[in-house]
Amino acid sequence: MNPSFRAVLVTTGVVLCAHSRLAAAQPPASDADSSKPVDVTSPPMPAPETDAGDTAAAPAEPPRREEEGATRSTLITARRPYTAASSSVVRNADFASRPIGDPSDILEVTPGLFTVQHAGGGKANQFFLRGFDLDHGTDLALSVDGLPVNMVSHGHGQGYSDLHFVIPEVVERLEVTKGPYSAEHGDFATAGAVELHTRKHLGRNEVSLSGGSFSTWRGLVLLAPEPVGALSGYFAGEVYGTHGPFIAPEKTRRYNLFARATYAFSPRTDLTLQLQAYGAGWNASGQIPLRSVSAGDLERFGSVDPTEGGASERRSVRLSLEQREVLGGDLRLQAYLLHYRLGIFSNFTFFANDPELGDQIEQTDRRMVSGLRGRYERSFALGGFRSKASFGVQARIDSIDNGLFSTSARERLASRVDAHVEEGALGAFTEVDTEWRPWLRTVLGLRADAFSFDVKHRPLFPSGELLEPGTERTFAVSPKASLVLTPLPALDVYLNYGRGFHSNDARAVTRAAAAATPLARATGYEVGARTRLGPLDVAAAAWALDLDSELVWVGDDGTTEERGATRRRGLELEVRYRLTSWLRADGDVTYSRARFVESTGAGVLVPLAPAFTYAAGLSAQHPSGVFGSVRVRGLSDRPAIEDGSIMAEGFSLVDLQAGYETKRYRMALDVRNLFNTRWRQAQFVNTSRLKDEVEPVEDLHFTPGYPFALQATGTLFF
Repeated sequence: MNPSFRAVLVTTGVVLCAHSRLAAAQPPASDADSSKPVDVTSPPMPAPETDAGDTAAAPAEPPRREEEGATRSTLITARRPYTAASSSVVRNADFASRPIGDPSDILEVTPGLFTVQHAGGGKANQFFLRGFDLDHGTDLALSVDGLPVNMVSHGHGQGYSDLHFVIPEVVERLEVTKGPYSAEHGDFATAGAVELHTRKHLGRNEVSLSGGSFSTWRGLVLLAPEPVGALSGYFAGEVYGTHGPFIAPEKTRRYNLFARATYAFSPRTDLTLQLQAYGAGWNASGQIPLRSVSAGDLERFGSVDPTEGGASERRSVRLSLEQREVLGGDLRLQAYLLHYRLGIFSNFTFFANDPELGDQIEQTDRRMVSGLRGRYERSFALGGFRSKASFGVQARIDSIDNGLFSTSARERLASRVDAHVEEGALGAFTEVDTEWRPWLRTVLGLRADAFSFDVKHRPLFPSGELLEPGTERTFAVSPKASLVLTPLPALDVYLNYGRGFHSNDARAVTRAAAAATPLARATGYEVGARTRLGPLDVAAAAWALDLDSELVWVGDDGTTEERGATRRRGLELEVRYRLTSWLRADGDVTYSRARFVESTGAGVLVPLAPAFTYAAGLSAQHPSGVFGSVRVRGLSDRPAIEDGSIMAEGFSLVDLQAGYETKRYRMALDVRNLFNTRWRQAQFVNTSRLKDEVEPVEDLHFTPGYPFALQATGTLFF
């Protein structure tokens, strides 16, 4: 471990512990002070108008029980529209009114963001946003309560982001930032960043059971004991299983445990301890060749190698301190420790390399992640103009063991990669938000990041080959700037600029020959507007993003691939309309154009980059207790290779939800893929060979999308 990073972690940890002791000794605030709301998320400026149903991030409320007869509703929201038209989307009860088949589905409240399953119910999803096939998260920064989800130098792929450890019912809100315009977000935040925040308190206990198509079942318990003095908290547990629609049963099994306890030293100071545990195992039918399905030789839900699958686990502990009105500002400190393991068996080329035993591989990743985060915000007068400054420090160390092995039916034959990686990241940022006139604001930010990559290799078996170790250090500075104009009371106009980056795999960065660039830099631009006219909220944005290099680590075969610089351009439109106090409509349309700056020889199209996406829905929550929604979403055809000669097929899906809720119980029926559309989830072009083929064939391989599916859920409140 690099001594400088170790020193930062130790020093900040001491500060965290010392500050909690000082907070405990601090005298309580007066009644007048404690009753005054403190906004810790936005500058002290007139807030833009919102309709009655919209909700912004608010200071923590004291723990309390819900009144008799109250119903629990989950709010999924982003930051208020202060900085960019494309972020800050506010939605009320979006999450509760959507059928959720996978924890990552909650991300689809973000306009233009789509998730699909890669292979098997426990593997991380594939994401699409702003002209990116993000694979498992290479250019999308994801976090839960400040804990990073993206895994650097991962055994399967850079930025691997598995959200199966999330229990959707404990999520309170999503904060969405598109583009590299926020100084707080660093690595992977090029297409954007999504922060999930869990509830601070639960109002009541509940237990629910679900069952549905394909032997799918789920159990959930939420327990919120009465506060004991200044101590409050809650517990959540989930178990889940499914066979999926596949001929070879998926046999996914998953459990999640979540516990949170908060001690209020004073009305201004909270100390929170949060524990999580997750584990899963599954089989997978993999990505099957289109040629076999088209010829009738293979069922859509069949498999070429039924021994694919994997197992994953994650344990984490988080300690956070929040103190308001510290030297006139608000302070948040956080320390976390995370243990993670993953093993995946895949077969992408079948028998192309080994006609006898096949081409199955095993990818492994085992790591400890430790980190610290600190943020201080303070309002002040800048030459008589109201301003708010934010300062932050983030440190993270990953100690990783990952490998790539040739296997047959999950039995190891040889090792191809067996490495130990020590990777450290230290980031600092500042941002100043100033209101120069009632109609003019600026947000100026600067971020600095330092990275340390250290890689050592173990001897490969059976060859005994030992690769040379490698070390690399790098540094990046990323300026950010936003201009907000309000020419009319109901109209905001935004101009945004920012530099960002995603890191590359340490094994590629430190390689002796043809080493990868440590950081792939990105430059983003955006102009947009948002108008609020009573119950109508409309936002539109035009954006551009230039990425210096799409050089990525290909974990499937342990090599890197140079994909050159790219340029993306796009348009986005969002519409929200409150028809009545209990009925809402929404719609999103996005268009993106992704091209290589220079031809790769085969063409200039960026493979699998989505061009056109849309989503729309009607959601109802009647005072009588009846609720429901109908939603449609779609993604257009997209090129699977650079010249567009092979296309990945798009899809349109309709989902439905209906239910009834009282103060004692809730009943719901979810319908996914209402019209039983035949569609494809993950799609890739591979050169593969089947057992009866003479030569390998370049073909489209895909994971079939789920067919018509029902799921019924019954919930008791107590």
